[in-house]
Amino acid sequence: MVDALRRARRLLTPDGLVIDLRPTASNVTVEVGDRVTGFVDGDAAYRRHAAAADAIASAVADRLFSIAATTTFDFFTYGDSIEELRDYILENWRDTAIAGDTIERTRAVARASPGVRPRVREHVEARRLLSAGPLTSDR
Repeated sequence: MVDALRRARRLLTPDGLVIDLRPTASNVTVEVGDRVTGFVDGDAAYRRHAAAADAIASAVADRLFSIAATTTFDFFTYGDSIEELRDYILENWRDTAIAGDTIERTRAVARASPGVRPRVREHVEARRLLSAGPLTSDR
């Protein structure tokens, strides 16, 4: 990702900006209402997100960009059932799954909570990165 940020910086005008929007390297929870029933298993995803955060820090340290603004928020993916969430994650998230014990706990809590849909909660970070001055040949 550091290389991609260097390339992006070369394409930008001195006052250009890049929006960095990605999940943080925190646990992704499975929930029913306000009750956490388990976690999404994705060690490779955790490492990817941590590496992306390191790449941004490196680009800022190398003065390619400055951080103009940062915000974090929770992003929810809802399913009509835990099976629907499980299948969605298997089909759309790389190297990630919901473990069987989390599925069983979620089923039990959902049965006791009629009308409440299960969900996955991700912590997401958005940053506005500004080009840090004129680009020199050593960047």
